[in-house]
Amino acid sequence: MNVRTEHLVGKSASLTNAGLVLILLVTAMTVAWPRVTSALGMKPHAIEPAYKAGQTIDTPSEWYASADHTLVVFARASCGACQNAEPFLKQLVADLGSKSAVVLGSNGKEPNEELGYARALGLPEASVKVVPAGLRVRSTPTLVLVDRQGQVLAAWEGVGPERKQKEIRASLFAIVGN
Repeated sequence: MNVRTEHLVGKSASLTNAGLVLILLVTAMTVAWPRVTSALGMKPHAIEPAYKAGQTIDTPSEWYASADHTLVVFARASCGACQNAEPFLKQLVADLGSKSAVVLGSNGKEPNEELGYARALGLPEASVKVVPAGLRVRSTPTLVLVDRQGQVLAAWEGVGPERKQKEIRASLFAIVGN
């Protein structure tokens, strides 16, 4: 091996070792951080949900004024979590039937995709509404159940694993009836 090759091999080994040390440090901090903060009496920062029961939803009243209960589903066809949630949301829409209205809040940037997503959920095209600017939705899918006056009865950010889906179904149908 010539001197230049030895030099490059040595640099490569140093970079590899530095990378491994960095990975180990990040892993250790990720594992240890909850214990460190707990030992210091620090509580994790809680993120307030965008919508809470008792608030008024910030969407146009025509979204919810025609039904006793309206489930507003904020989702996007291009969202991976929304695609994963599609079977759950489709079943939820079917089970709600005439018990409540369902509206799909769309960003309006992909109208054909959003209409296709609405159809996949079993919703008519008229249920797709363009989300007004400044809406508080932080993540998709977000589900918000409102009454005829737009008061939030319940809200869920993300539909997560099967356990969370069962919780959503139970609390939703406890409000709208079986």
